[in-house]
Amino acid sequence: MLPDPVVPDVVTSTKYRRLFGTLPLHTAVLDVFCRMAALGGRLMGDNMAETVQMTEKQMRDLADEAQNFIIEYVDVLFGPAHTTKAHRLANHLLAALLNNCNLWEGDTSENERLHGPCKKMYGRTNKRGPTVVLQMMRAAETQCEVLRELRELEDEDGGGLYDLLEQPDGAVDVEIAPSAAMSQSHRGLRMTIRQAAELPGMATLGALLQRHAECSIVVSQSFTFFCSFEWGSASVVQTACATESYLGKPRYDYCWYTDQHGRRQLGWVRLIVRMLGGAVDDFAVVRCLEEYPAIPQCPLTRCGCKRMARRFAHPNDDWPEIARVPLTKVHRIEHVVADFQDLGNRHGLRAVPSGIPDTPAERHAQRFFTNHFHPFTSRALNPSS
Repeated sequence: MLPDPVVPDVVTSTKYRRLFGTLPLHTAVLDVFCRMAALGGRLMGDNMAETVQMTEKQMRDLADEAQNFIIEYVDVLFGPAHTTKAHRLANHLLAALLNNCNLWEGDTSENERLHGPCKKMYGRTNKRGPTVVLQMMRAAETQCEVLRELRELEDEDGGGLYDLLEQPDGAVDVEIAPSAAMSQSHRGLRMTIRQAAELPGMATLGALLQRHAECSIVVSQSFTFFCSFEWGSASVVQTACATESYLGKPRYDYCWYTDQHGRRQLGWVRLIVRMLGGAVDDFAVVRCLEEYPAIPQCPLTRCGCKRMARRFAHPNDDWPEIARVPLTKVHRIEHVVADFQDLGNRHGLRAVPSGIPDTPAERHAQRFFTNHFHPFTSRALNPSS
């Protein structure tokens, strides 16, 4: 019988103390995963303004960071990483950067993506004999012709300004002309402010909008807009949702916006209004969040994640404060996750956000983190195209 393995006490080792000081082991593990995510983000050019060019100093700094991550932080917690990929990352990244002069050399993801249509065409052939190539060529020609016709139809299709078509079920079709400032959705549902105020947390909607309870509104499940990134990347179109059924599941997005005092704020979109009292009025109703003091020596905060909490107008309120945000004041969508350390401390290690009851006490107690590692923009595989 083999003897029981001897597990070294990593936390008391000299190397652990040098790297992490007095941090508990679970915080050190989180720190290593944060460093890995940050390193991967730098390699992929995530959320950076300039992703095409790198100076030699930036290359050397990146290579030093990669080597330090593998031989120091990974080694002390998980043991030596004797793999080809770890060795190349720790010892050959600088040479690859200096020799290739880019970070996308050898990336196979684009070829794999282009291979997908070929596999679909092959699947429609008889897979036998020399006619396979001819059948795939005909499929490719047909596909190109269909796409060309669709593009021509899209160019010829013009929309009218706010042509509202009432539906028997109370739904409203909203056809909106293309705008250089903001793209808009095409479906809406008519209801009264009284009906909307019956939704969870919307009791003060009438006071917020300063309209009587029977005033009609048209609400939409989503809106598209040209976002702006604070790191300087080019704007792209994003879609923010506020619906109970998106691919069969609820989806309510978080977004950054400018409030009436010119301050940058984070909100949870709960209602998207396209018309108010019979007039076009595009705005979102959001539940407000505010930045909350960070946990001491928190790896997430060190990497740029912001700790957030719901904002209440009064300490005894059951629901967070809501705000009216014109769609033109929305900057971009934000990825927000639960503060799982706080959640585990209050409900145990197996607690998940979906299993926690939505009570006033929980709404006051819950904490969140913005996900600084989420790649809203990344390095282009073909920067010259």
